[in-house]
Amino acid sequence: MFNVTQHSVEILQVGAPNDQVSNLAEALTENFSSSSNLRRLKKQIRKENVGIILLSISSDEEEELALQILDYVRNGLRDQDKILLVLHSQNRELDALKWIQEFSVDGFINLAPEKELFNRKLIARNIQQWERSVKIHYQHKAEKELLMCVTRFSRYSEDLPNLITTFTESLANLCFASAYCRITINNDGTGKIKNAIPNHENFVCSLNDAFRLPELPSYLKRALIEKKPQIDLLPADSQLKSTEAHLEGSLGSYLVFPLIVYDRVYELMIFLIPEEYMDSVSMHQVDVITRASEQLTILLERRESELRLKKQYKRLKDTLVELKQTQDQLAYSEKMSTVGQLAAGIAHEINNPLAFVLSNFGSIEEYLTNIIDMQAMHEQFLNAIDNDYSPKLEQLKSEISDYQDRSNIDFIYSDLREIVNESREGLNRVREIVADLQVFAHGGETGRTTVNLASVVNQTLKLLLPITHDKIEIQATINPDTRFNCHNGYLQQILTNIIKNAVDALIEAETSNPKIKISSHSENKEIFIKIRDNGPGIPKENQSKIFDPFFTTKKVGEGTGLGMSVTFNLVKKLKGKISLNSEEGVYCEFTVALPI
Repeated sequence: MFNVTQHSVEILQVGAPNDQVSNLAEALTENFSSSSNLRRLKKQIRKENVGIILLSISSDEEEELALQILDYVRNGLRDQDKILLVLHSQNRELDALKWIQEFSVDGFINLAPEKELFNRKLIARNIQQWERSVKIHYQHKAEKELLMCVTRFSRYSEDLPNLITTFTESLANLCFASAYCRITINNDGTGKIKNAIPNHENFVCSLNDAFRLPELPSYLKRALIEKKPQIDLLPADSQLKSTEAHLEGSLGSYLVFPLIVYDRVYELMIFLIPEEYMDSVSMHQVDVITRASEQLTILLERRESELRLKKQYKRLKDTLVELKQTQDQLAYSEKMSTVGQLAAGIAHEINNPLAFVLSNFGSIEEYLTNIIDMQAMHEQFLNAIDNDYSPKLEQLKSEISDYQDRSNIDFIYSDLREIVNESREGLNRVREIVADLQVFAHGGETGRTTVNLASVVNQTLKLLLPITHDKIEIQATINPDTRFNCHNGYLQQILTNIIKNAVDALIEAETSNPKIKISSHSENKEIFIKIRDNGPGIPKENQSKIFDPFFTTKKVGEGTGLGMSVTFNLVKKLKGKISLNSEEGVYCEFTVALPI
């Protein structure tokens, strides 16, 4: 806020007191002082806001003092702004031209009594010139602060509310406002005072009454509609004159500065300008304010855009994390779907060995009864021998021989071993099926490890055996020594999905002599796994969509449309590539390339 008293002119008289000079100076300013001590004069000039120096010369000593002061100001302080006036009696001649050339003296005043009125006007004119230069300097400083404040808006280390406060203060200085306030604009066009300077309750209340808030008066709505700064005389019906009781001096004009972001006015800054400074706000200041408004709008919009981008980036990041989790869930769901489809076949596969194992237990029970009975007869026979009971020995020997013939004990001994071996093999088969199913369902290892491709392929084919049976010939040509770094569970699910799709296609198309060929080869630090069937192939219009989620050529309820999408994502996780080559009605071939 521009304070008049801070910039009032201070006049310093150098030399012996002169009644005419003192009367002139005291009539024009209260900040007049005089001194003849050189050291004190230099300190006063350096420390105080001296604008005009009157060098009164009536003797040689005063002339020497004046020259020292002139040299100190112009050469010592390098100050070309202070106004230096030399006053001399009408009888004293001075080398005016030399002093003007060396020290840029602003004027020489002859103290003849008849020239007092002229001299008074001359000094008054110099005082006005100094005040104008102070105002210009003050405005240039305010312009610089305003533009610097706009520049600081581009720095993200600066706090935005503090920057807007600083900007408001700089703008108030630029237009010499004695008071100002900020009004927040609501979505419905109503407003509310956010803060005000001077910051006391009575002034805020008087502003509320003057503006008739929350509804905005017409002169403020104009800035809201036109969305650009407005400067004008105070309207007759504005009632702003009522606020003068809280201010020093009377008001003459106002400036409204809208804070705009994306064509929406968020705030109005209102500055009240005193009458005495109305002429100080020129078109130049208006142009500076307009340019500052445009730059501020651009920077605020950029900040808003980048803030939105940060929020959008965070949302996208969260969505990506959520999408990854969803993909993992879909992959697991597809795996469980495949397990569900294999369940009937797996149950049949398990029931076969379980059935003959259970049947064998019935035979084993019968065999054990015969063996136990035979063992009892042998014990009776041995007891008879020990007791030397000859008649009983013959009878027992005959019974043992007859029972051995009836129970076919020799066959029992040989068959029992075979039954035990068969049961062991059947239970091992059940264990293998369950183990394969667990590996497939839970993904095996949680990370990468060295895998044997032939082993993974064989394990996958055993798992798929219930749906292939003897209907489809599967030829796997895999080098048993092919090993590479991979995720065992991911690889098995990739192979399962592709082979299962091929089996479904062959069965649905009722292909004669259906075949699936699985082969592999290494090239350029990559291993290529090819899975080819002689089924109906994939039409060209569907080949580009085969890896899309939920795309399926199966009937409703027969497929999820996620199998190949999950396969594509799993291959991508392994940093590999998958491609399709197909000719409709002839073949379909998928190639999976994985880094070794």
